[in-house]
Amino acid sequence: MKTRFACQGYRLNDATGIWLRTAYESIAYSDGDEIEQRIAEIIQNAQDRSVLSSELRAHCTDWPAIYHLSSQRSNLLRPFSADLQGSILEIGAGCGAITRFLGESGAQVLALEGSLRRAGIARSRTMDLPNVTVVADRFEHFHIDQRFDVITLIGVLEYAGMFSAHQDPAWDMLRKIHALLKPHGKLIIAIENQLGLKYFAGAPEDHLGQAMYGLEGRYRQGEPQTFGRRYLQHLIQRAGFDHTRFLLPFPDYKLPVCILTEEGLHQTDFDAAELICQTVTKDAQLPTSTNFSQERVWPVLHQNGLLRDLTNSFLIVASNDPSVDLESRVLGHYFSTDRSPPFCKETVFVRHNDNQIRVKRHAIAASDCRPCSDHEFSYTLSAESPYIRGRTLYREFLDIITQPGWRIDTVRDYFSRYLNMISDIAKAEGHAFDTSSPASMLPGDFLDAIPANIVVTEQGQPIFVDREWSVLAGVPVDYLLFRAIISLLGSVSAFSTPENPAHATRGGFLLAIMKDLGLTPTENDLCEFLRRESNLSIFASGVANRRYTTWHPEADLPGYSNPSLQARLEQTKAAKAFAEELAFARMAENDHLLSQLQAMGDAKAYAEKLAIERLDEIEHLTRQLLYATSQLDAIQASRGFRILTRMKLLPQNQDKSNV
Repeated sequence: MKTRFACQGYRLNDATGIWLRTAYESIAYSDGDEIEQRIAEIIQNAQDRSVLSSELRAHCTDWPAIYHLSSQRSNLLRPFSADLQGSILEIGAGCGAITRFLGESGAQVLALEGSLRRAGIARSRTMDLPNVTVVADRFEHFHIDQRFDVITLIGVLEYAGMFSAHQDPAWDMLRKIHALLKPHGKLIIAIENQLGLKYFAGAPEDHLGQAMYGLEGRYRQGEPQTFGRRYLQHLIQRAGFDHTRFLLPFPDYKLPVCILTEEGLHQTDFDAAELICQTVTKDAQLPTSTNFSQERVWPVLHQNGLLRDLTNSFLIVASNDPSVDLESRVLGHYFSTDRSPPFCKETVFVRHNDNQIRVKRHAIAASDCRPCSDHEFSYTLSAESPYIRGRTLYREFLDIITQPGWRIDTVRDYFSRYLNMISDIAKAEGHAFDTSSPASMLPGDFLDAIPANIVVTEQGQPIFVDREWSVLAGVPVDYLLFRAIISLLGSVSAFSTPENPAHATRGGFLLAIMKDLGLTPTENDLCEFLRRESNLSIFASGVANRRYTTWHPEADLPGYSNPSLQARLEQTKAAKAFAEELAFARMAENDHLLSQLQAMGDAKAYAEKLAIERLDEIEHLTRQLLYATSQLDAIQASRGFRILTRMKLLPQNQDKSNV
């Protein structure tokens, strides 16, 4: 390898471990000096730089760190794990998130990156992987006497126009890549869809930050540019690729949670829209307020066969190998990787030979990776189960709260029905359960019995699926209801305006429901619920900073930050009425306090008056006592003189005053 690079004019920089040409000048592409310097320091100081590193995941507190360090980045290529063998060329390595995954696959990886700083970070991320080589060079100048089994173009094709003077830069890049592949080699492309649904909903164009920019076709020469499906497919074919296969990553290709195959889109007994809807709020770049509820639109697009055209991102395999076109029995993938390594899993929906769909789950981490057993929680991975056809209670909830003017009593009835279903499931398993008593306990594995995991079959039977987490102490009914409500609040992107604006906050919504169901929590209860949620989050993620400090009761419901003028007026009226009621209550309290204060003043004045009168009486009595005492002394003196005279102890003429 070293000889090959040296022959092509590259030299190894011993200080950085990067191969580059003499006097190479870095491309002008960066997330910013502060951001990239921070990412570099985090990686350099990390003991564990692997894809599933909990140490790196602890730093995922803002979008740049999430993008460069999150273990979810690698989900994009997991469906191709069997193909990531032999020699791989990664064009546009960035800071090494995908590079690391490719290196851990065991293939011989050549990572090409035009930014010197980013190339250094990618090398730092893969320093312990001898099968990874990092080269700093522009793609248009890159030359090597080698052909590759796989080439990846992840988030790069859209930038072709920024670094190429060719009239059709994207086509020119694809044409050159085609020449670098072996005859049966594969090109894997990931790129945003110019016509993605979230951009219609108001999300800004990813590269230029302006809403509707891509939809309106405002791209100019020298700017990043994305493409729609038909144009992109034609572009790839013009570059010399005979076969293309489109997969759909959701919420997009950057942090994919779900990846659907073309076969999965066309199966009438497989609800692809259900999986898509549950990924909407996992989009870290989604605006807080959107033009409409994506969760309501995706099923409609699915029914009309438009998912491929309006998906947010594309994941494409292009090749001259006809095996790319072969029908797959895999319908979709669902990943859970924002977790501690022992709990990371991949769920695959597969059509079996008997035409039945099976759900297969497997751990992603190495088999010797085990969680700490000294904890109040436990984890169970069910390897395989039948696919349950039906509709989750999560989707039913969406139907209710996306209707303008929804009522809290309708929501209460929904949760009452949910608790009754949980009771039926528990009783069927031999557990007694009283939905009206906060002290009633469910078995520990009902911790995961949230609405998204309750599938109602076409016959109306509730089925509890995907039991992963369990708590040793059991699950109180009020805590389960709290978890159910909070989980739904976190999985809905946009609530419609409620009939009563008082229910438009998280606290107003949750407390109204729990109160109506007779399970009103105290402040101590809410603190305990929060403690349990924190402990579970820390246990599952392996990251100590996942502790919750509040459940944000004062925050608006998702998507409710920009209500209509009429709704604002109603909300203002409700707030005014509440303020007036509170003011009257405070005035009454003040009047009561004033009357108490007046009474205390009167009592003090009376006490002071009484004290003065008593002092006067005491002084008068004192004077009387002194006068009486003086009179008594005089009487006693006079009596003594007479006695002495009679006893002839004194002369007759003795002055009485001297006696």
